[in-house]
Amino acid sequence: MRDYRKEIINKLLPYFKADERYYLLVRDMGFGAIDKLKAEFPDRVINCGIMEQGTTGIAAGMSMAGLLPIFYSIVNIMGVSELEQLRNDVGLQGLNVKFIATGANDYFKFLGPSHCCGNDDIEIMSLINMKVYDPYSNGESFDRLVDRWITDERAGYLRV
Repeated sequence: MRDYRKEIINKLLPYFKADERYYLLVRDMGFGAIDKLKAEFPDRVINCGIMEQGTTGIAAGMSMAGLLPIFYSIVNIMGVSELEQLRNDVGLQGLNVKFIATGANDYFKFLGPSHCCGNDDIEIMSLINMKVYDPYSNGESFDRLVDRWITDERAGYLRV
């Protein structure tokens, strides 16, 4: 299975170069994967630590201020633990926050069940009307899928 986790950060580079409103928020993870983006845009890649729900609120505030935040987190945390914040802080306010859920399809199963959620996140996102972009179930090219996700004016959830 193709590993989109490593590709997504490289796909973000042209968008970051073209528009200074893009910011990447990470939750004390992704090191190695985000290094290139962090090196090129050190002030626009922010490690918010292990405060997932708070980071969703920060992203919502950034969106309200006219920025284009992208929140990168592990799929089970974003798809399960943060649901209320995704719905209340972003969805119900119609904000444009992008979410990257890394570790889709139980990629982190070697860490145990606390790091997995199968495809449950897809169903969970439908409960809050969050559009899901899933390269594993879509025949569309990854470049096109990323472009549709990042240029949509509404929030979007990308599984990698």
